Amino acid sequence: MLAILACFLASQVPIDQPPRLRTVLPNGAAVLVERIPGAKTLALDLFASSRGTEETPITNGLRHLLEHLVAKGPKGDLDIELESAGAFMSAETSREAMIFKFNLPPDQLKLGLKAVTAIMQMPPVTSENIKNEAMILEQEAALQESSSKLSGAGWMRAYGDQGLDPIGNLDVIRNATPAMLDPIHRTQFLGSNLVITVVGDVDLDEATKLCSAVLAKAPKGEPIPQLRKPTGSGETPVDAPGEAVAVAVPGFQLPETAAKLAVALAIASEADRCFVFYTPTIHPGLITIGRTEDPAGLLKIVNRSTWQELFTRGKALGILWVRRLIDTPEHIAYFRGQLISARVDLKPEMLLENLNSMSQREFADALESFRSSQRVLVIGK
Repeated sequence: MLAILACFLASQVPIDQPPRLRTVLPNGAAVLVERIPGAKTLALDLFASSRGTEETPITNGLRHLLEHLVAKGPKGDLDIELESAGAFMSAETSREAMIFKFNLPPDQLKLGLKAVTAIMQMPPVTSENIKNEAMILEQEAALQESSSKLSGAGWMRAYGDQGLDPIGNLDVIRNATPAMLDPIHRTQFLGSNLVITVVGDVDLDEATKLCSAVLAKAPKGEPIPQLRKPTGSGETPVDAPGEAVAVAVPGFQLPETAAKLAVALAIASEADRCFVFYTPTIHPGLITIGRTEDPAGLLKIVNRSTWQELFTRGKALGILWVRRLIDTPEHIAYFRGQLISARVDLKPEMLLENLNSMSQREFADALESFRSSQRVLVIGK
């Protein structure tokens, strides 16, 4: 009987796992693992949502400073440790989250999670550390691209202090103290603010278990988010070449956002070297079309465009925009992580559904918003 049972079990074909698995832990942290058989690299991203640590004039830039400090690890050598194993890390601070991206060899998930564990710890911080990082941040600010300056000016016009650029105020950064950074770290790394995404040739259950063990160490807490509301419109100048048109949008999951994104992409396709900026979020946000040429000529394109000319192209470009963000392990980990850190049930397919079902009326209304009195015009000089 035992021999027959053993033979039966040996003949069973393994059941393929589903492509992805999303898990929410008791402390509110979330894990998303997606399996891509044969993937040559492993993408691991850590998101620490800005809920409860949003920018204010008093704190503008402290999250960016903190990102630089924690990315070094408690001993200051995290990047060297990773690179010696063929892995690489990059980090960024957006309005919505602090993000740490790891590009790993396919079998080095544990190495990546060791780095995540290090980042979740508040490193030793001294006045000298802050002074050194402030100099680096000053260099970053000096290298900020014109497109980012145009977009940032639009955010400030549309949302006032709630639209402050996370690159930060250099005076705030220079005058930071360790005591000012500690509460930001505590809030930023609460369990409910944390998301890990893993994409590659991995076992879903095993990878989820390993990631969950790391995030389970984060304390439980519910930070109070800042409720962002549009406060302004009209024209605003910026010290950069070009011009931009920006409109406020509601949450990522809503049809209005899909329609405005489709319009922006269609208009941007009408001229060379145009850009479109949009950061997915459940909060009111901003979609910006810009052109850094001087003279840019963007406003003429916006004002002469018709929905009949742009509708089919806008829908196609919107769908392509989404699909390009889920075409590689690195892109998938980043985009799906952005969405989950905003709200755990958000997914790219929501935007695809809204784009596919978008009506001509929704598109026409969205186009009119780029010409209405509620839009923001950013004029370079």
